Amino acid sequence: MSNLNKIIENINNKNFDKALKLCKLYENNNNAHIILNLKGAVYHLQKNLEMAEICFLKSFQINKKFVDPLKNLYIIYNNNKKIDQMIDIGKKLVENDQLNTSYNYKLAFAFDLKRNFSEAIKYYQKCIELNGKEKKFALNNIGNIYLKKNKPKSSIDFFLRALSLDQNDKIITNNILSNYLQLKDKKNSNLFYIKAKNIDQHYIEFQFNKAEYLLSNNEITEAIKILETNKDHIKFLIKLIKVNFTIGNNNDAKILLEDSKEKIEKNKDFFGFLGMRKLFDGDFENGWKYYEYRSSNNLNILENTKEWKGENLKSKHILVYCEQGLGDTIQFSKYIFPLLKISKKVTLVVQKKIQNIFKNDFSNLEIINEDSIPNKTFDYKITLGSILKFFYKEKLNKNDTLIDLKISEKNEWKKKFDKKKMNVGIAWSGSFTGPNEPNRSVPLESLSKLFTLDINFFCLQNEIWERDLNYFKSSKIKDFGKYNFKELLSIIPNLDLVISSDTSLLHLSASLNKETWGMINLSPDWRWGEFNKINPYLSLKLFHQKKFNNWNDVSDEVYENLKNKLKV
Repeated sequence: MSNLNKIIENINNKNFDKALKLCKLYENNNNAHIILNLKGAVYHLQKNLEMAEICFLKSFQINKKFVDPLKNLYIIYNNNKKIDQMIDIGKKLVENDQLNTSYNYKLAFAFDLKRNFSEAIKYYQKCIELNGKEKKFALNNIGNIYLKKNKPKSSIDFFLRALSLDQNDKIITNNILSNYLQLKDKKNSNLFYIKAKNIDQHYIEFQFNKAEYLLSNNEITEAIKILETNKDHIKFLIKLIKVNFTIGNNNDAKILLEDSKEKIEKNKDFFGFLGMRKLFDGDFENGWKYYEYRSSNNLNILENTKEWKGENLKSKHILVYCEQGLGDTIQFSKYIFPLLKISKKVTLVVQKKIQNIFKNDFSNLEIINEDSIPNKTFDYKITLGSILKFFYKEKLNKNDTLIDLKISEKNEWKKKFDKKKMNVGIAWSGSFTGPNEPNRSVPLESLSKLFTLDINFFCLQNEIWERDLNYFKSSKIKDFGKYNFKELLSIIPNLDLVISSDTSLLHLSASLNKETWGMINLSPDWRWGEFNKINPYLSLKLFHQKKFNNWNDVSDEVYENLKNKLKV
């Protein structure tokens, strides 16, 4: 038996002290890198991670073509969630062999944990191209990335490709079920619900998906039973709290949240949810702290640029990245004004769809879209949602808006409206797959009472849900959904009123200081809580839903207000 084999045999038999003695005895200049790797393995098994890391690093320094210590370091760093070190090791492995699927997968996975999704997808794609044993997992993980980015339409293709490699994989099957539930695709949700149930109905992810499936079919009581049964799992617990808030059981939800506070505070994955609850209730000091962990707060662009944490910006250039929805960008963009006062220059990155609705006449502000970022350099970066914690207390001027009001002053639309009647713009639903849907959108037929009034109604939204399509086609509502945001800047000022559910159109109209009535669901986003009392839209009036899944009270209240407005 060779000397190295003797050491390995003692390691396998857990004779660690003897293995270390043999390492010392047999080490020489020719095998030092191998001996150090074996010593590292012994220390790792003894849970002496500091010594293990030292040995593995020394081993690789001696022979940089010997990758075993790198693999061992990757395991240590993964177990200890040292993600930056995992990325560094992954890069070294790939440098050693760019065509090794396992190395590409390890690097991709590390970037995935870092939430640097563009780099993660790049190396997962490399695994797929190389057609190695990790291909199925790479496809599945790309699918999960797109789900994290709230792009379920992009993720489903990757999940289905992964499933084609193993039709009975319960993890992938449940990911597909979850995906179709997010897409609100009832047909495929039903098919994959049955498939996932047949594979393993006791699998914990299936139980969670079953609760989501029941919720999608409005079987609230049965869904709550499953969530209650499994509330020892924090994922179920958070969902149970959310469901109670959603259906109006606020007292139960608050008690459960308070009782579970310590458990939630140990799991960063749910800090974002905790932050939004605290912000809703007005606990801003703690709310902003936890809000930083929201899933959308992903600043992996410009990796070498520091995140702004309140440093002096007098001679600095800062990038502000709009990381959430269109409505968020429109609403929160006014908080750029206090930032402009303390910065040499601000670059605001907005969505292409609305880039042209903002002003471009500030000396120290430029507004770009994401495609322009790579050619720029900055001193600091921050997401738009995160600048709120610095400036939310500041009393903003009522005229502080980045929206280009000069566009709205164009009178080309004035002659296109019948001024003999009241002209009302309406938007009753957001994106079908958007967050908090379908709860924050109003079924169009629920508003039928409004359309009996002698008023010209104009649809401002560009997506009509299937549930509303037949009613919409038979209604007297004129379709303005084809007009883009810039065109709406000219249209909205010529209306007498805009009525909207919680959509970007509500924020656009209110930002233009047009009288706007907002139809807000029973458990709305945090911004409609205590935060709404700080720098509110002056032209916005809110009508709150009083009963879950029932908009009759809102419809009646809006109807009465419209009737009174007609009398004036």
